[in-house]
Amino acid sequence: MVAKEYEQIALKANVVEGAKMQGVCLVQLKELTFKKKNEFDPISEWVNYRSVSLLEQYSPCEVLIMLEVANDMIRDEKQ
Repeated sequence: MVAKEYEQIALKANVVEGAKMQGVCLVQLKELTFKKKNEFDPISEWVNYRSVSLLEQYSPCEVLIMLEVANDMIRDEKQ
């Protein structure tokens, strides 16, 4: 709706697609952070804490990749 109103300065399709991808990554970050919803999970708490500071420096998709790797490594180490 906004793009139609401001066609002359609207974002290009590839930029819009990139923004959509970043939004999907934000949702996945939330899913990763709250894996165990009914019990305290220190790893999820750590992921949540780290994601906030990392999002100040990196894109949501970059942060998601970093935290997925870290999460897997920590959980594997605990087993």
